[in-house]
Amino acid sequence: MNLRRSADALGVGAAKLVVSLAVLGAGFVAVSDDDYARIVIAQRFAEAPHLDPSGTSWLPLPFWLYGTAFWLFGGSLAVARVVAVLLGIASMGLLYLAARWLGAGRLGAWVGALVASLFPWSAWLGAAPVPEVPAAALSVLGMAALAQNGLRPRVLGAAALAASCFCRYEGWPVALAFTTVSLYDAVRASSSRQRVGLLLAGGLAVAPIGAWLLHGVFIHGEATFFWTRVAAYKNALGEAPSLSERFWSVPRSLLTGEPELTVALVFVGMNRALRQRFARPALAAGALVAFLMAGELSGGGPTHHAGRAVLPVWFLLALAVGSAVEARSATPTSRPWAWVALALALVGLGWLFRAGTPPAFADRADATAIGARARELGAPGLWIDTPDYSYLAVTAAFRRPTAAEPFDDHDPRHARPPDPFVSEGTLRSRVLARPRAWLVVQRDHVALASLLGDVRAETPSYVLVVPRDRAVATER
Repeated sequence: MNLRRSADALGVGAAKLVVSLAVLGAGFVAVSDDDYARIVIAQRFAEAPHLDPSGTSWLPLPFWLYGTAFWLFGGSLAVARVVAVLLGIASMGLLYLAARWLGAGRLGAWVGALVASLFPWSAWLGAAPVPEVPAAALSVLGMAALAQNGLRPRVLGAAALAASCFCRYEGWPVALAFTTVSLYDAVRASSSRQRVGLLLAGGLAVAPIGAWLLHGVFIHGEATFFWTRVAAYKNALGEAPSLSERFWSVPRSLLTGEPELTVALVFVGMNRALRQRFARPALAAGALVAFLMAGELSGGGPTHHAGRAVLPVWFLLALAVGSAVEARSATPTSRPWAWVALALALVGLGWLFRAGTPPAFADRADATAIGARARELGAPGLWIDTPDYSYLAVTAAFRRPTAAEPFDDHDPRHARPPDPFVSEGTLRSRVLARPRAWLVVQRDHVALASLLGDVRAETPSYVLVVPRDRAVATER
C-alpha cells in the first residue's frame, strides 16, 4: 500500500513538473517585479547572511532557502527557477498527504492533489520564485491536521504552520485557528499525555508569530511594523478604493480568480460525511478569509494580484473536489473515471478562459537581457535607469546586487530624486558618484548617455553604456 501511495504522489509530482515546464516554455517568467526583488534580496543573503534578509515586511524563510541555494549553486535566474519548480513539486506532496489526513482514499487524494497542481494560479505561482505555493501547501497541511486525533499529525501540522508563518502572513490566521482548536481539544482530552501534546502543538504553530512580533518591537520599534509599511505603501500609491470595493475584494478574488474550482465542487457535490471531515479545515480557511478582508479594510492588503493570498483556500477546494469525486465514484452504478474526467475538464476550461483574458504579468525580458549582458562583459557595477521597477530585473540578472543601483527606486513613499538626464553635466555629476559603474539607460536617454561613453550592448528597450574613463581592456 505504501508503494502505491508513493507512486500516486510521484505521479502528482510529475504532473506538477510538466505543468511548470509548460508555463515556463510558453513564456511565463514572473508574476510581478516582486519576484525579482525577492531574488535580489536572496542574492544579498548569499553574499552576507542575515537573520532578516529583507529588512522589510517580507518574512525571512523564503530568503533563507533561495539564498542558501544561491550560495551553493550561484545566484542566477536559472537557479531561482529550479528552486521554485522543486518547491512546487514538494508542495504537491504535502497536499497529497493533507488529502490523506482528510480521509481521502487513493483516488480522492490523487485527484485532489492533481487538480491542485494543475489549476492556473497554482501553475503560475509554482513556477515563479515566490513563496505562495509552498506556504499555502504548508497551511493546508496544518488545516488537515485538525481532522486528525493522533498527536503525530497534529505536531507535524503545527510544524508545517510554523514554517508557513515564516513564509507568508496568510499562515498566521490559520495558525491561530489551529491553536484555538487544539486548546479546545486539550480541554476535552482524556489523558494528560494527549493534553500536553495538543498544547505543545498549539504553541509550536504560533511561535513564529510571537517571534516576528518581538522582532518588530526590538528591531523596528513597532510590533506590527509589517502592516504599517504595507499600509503606507498603498496610501502613497494614491486614492484608495471605496469601502465597499475593499470589503468585497477578497470574496470576489476567491470566486472569480479560480471559478472552475467552485464549479467543479458544485458538479461533483459533497455529502454529509465529507462536510464533517472538512468542517475544521473550513473553519481555518474562514479565519484566513476574514483576516484578508480585515487587511483590505484597514489598508494592509496585498498590493497586486490579490488572488495569490487566497491560494490556501483554493488548494483546500481542490482537495475537496478530489474527495467528492471519490465519494461519487463509490456508488455501484458510478463510472469513476467519468467523474475524474469531469473535474479535470473543468480545470481545462479554466485554462481556456485564461487564454482569452490572461492576468497582467510583468514582462522584463529586455531588463534581464541587458543585466545578463552587463555581467558577461565584466561590468564592475551598474547605474540603472528604468521607467518603473524594471531595475530589479536588471539587478537580478546582473547577479551582483550590492554593485547595482537605480537612479530612481520609484518607491512612492520616497521623494523623487532630481532628474539626471536634464543635461550632460547633471548626468556626469551623478555618474561620478559611482566611479566604477557602467550605465543601463532607456532608449530615450541613449543620446545623452552616449556623450559620456560608448555603447557596448543594447536591447529594444535598454542600452549599456561604458563611460570612457571606465572601459575595460578585455573584449568579449
